[in-house]
Amino acid sequence: MADSYGDARLTRREALVLGGVAAAGLAAAPRALAAGSANEGQLNIYSWAQYQDPANLKTFAKQAGVKLHTTYYTSNEQLLTQLQTTKGQKTYDIVVPDGDHVRIEKGDGGLGLLAPLDHSKIPNLKYLGAQWRKLSYDPGNKYSVPKDAGVTAFTYRTDRVKSTLNSWKDFFDFLPHAKGLHVNFIESPAEVIGVALNALGYSMNTKSDKELDAASKLLLSVKPYVTTINEVYLDDFSAGKIDLGITYSGDGLRAQAARKAKNDIRVVLPTGRSELWIDNWAISADAPHPEAAHAWINFVLQPKVNAAEMRYVSYEVPTPASFKSVGAAAKNPKIVFPPRVFKDYEILATTPDGLSKRVKIWDQFKAA
Repeated sequence: MADSYGDARLTRREALVLGGVAAAGLAAAPRALAAGSANEGQLNIYSWAQYQDPANLKTFAKQAGVKLHTTYYTSNEQLLTQLQTTKGQKTYDIVVPDGDHVRIEKGDGGLGLLAPLDHSKIPNLKYLGAQWRKLSYDPGNKYSVPKDAGVTAFTYRTDRVKSTLNSWKDFFDFLPHAKGLHVNFIESPAEVIGVALNALGYSMNTKSDKELDAASKLLLSVKPYVTTINEVYLDDFSAGKIDLGITYSGDGLRAQAARKAKNDIRVVLPTGRSELWIDNWAISADAPHPEAAHAWINFVLQPKVNAAEMRYVSYEVPTPASFKSVGAAAKNPKIVFPPRVFKDYEILATTPDGLSKRVKIWDQFKAA
């Protein structure tokens, strides 16, 4: 795979979240702002829903003296569209693109939608693990700082799905037998099309029109069995309202923890291929509050603060010093991934043409 992780798998964290807020030790956290910095009194965060620890947000707002305004998107494609639509307008401060979209949205050959980071205002970059400083999409963290990493997986209720599913082929083969079940797909074109390609034995980064056409046909064939297409699915999965769905690994673990008493949730890291993704803190090129944005990134990189993020989202964070505060979490193989994940899984790397083709396939799938 393209990105370098070295032998740092021991730093992948575990999921002991209870399906909600898991704040710990924040009262003793260092100050939010870098030494000598000021801020504009407001911070606009544009991110995924249920993706930041509310206790951390509250602590930052109090320490930094800022008013927080949060809005949400449901896919990286929506984030890209909004950044393009609002280009030249002072709308967003912090945004959270995946690695593929950092590459697309940054300067240095990209679209110029992300601001270069001022490292002097983020002294807590010193806590980043070495493998997170040399990612191929942004070496040296010029435009981004890793937020966390996870896997595109699937999750199901074992009392409702009466088959053992282990791969994306198993998942798609089962769907015609899912009558009466609530099946949810995430609203993320490149990822859903990617796992459909994986189910057919192809790379999710294929440039082959023939392979993309095969994935389109597969998705259209299973559309009648897909109940909902929704990125905000965690509460419904935790409440037992979804029986089978494409999920991000940490979300599946959060649903599993929420239903621990019933013990009816299985989270699957598919055999064969799937997606290994990295989400990132970044600052909009048109950020109205860049000082506050730098202060947020500096704040969240503190080991105790990032440990709270890790417990809340059930994904690995890039600060190894955080893991001692998380404890047994580092032993979960669905977070501390086994070697096969690093060997077989892929990081999305779409081209503008490839993304356009995938969005067209997605629009046809949703309209079917």
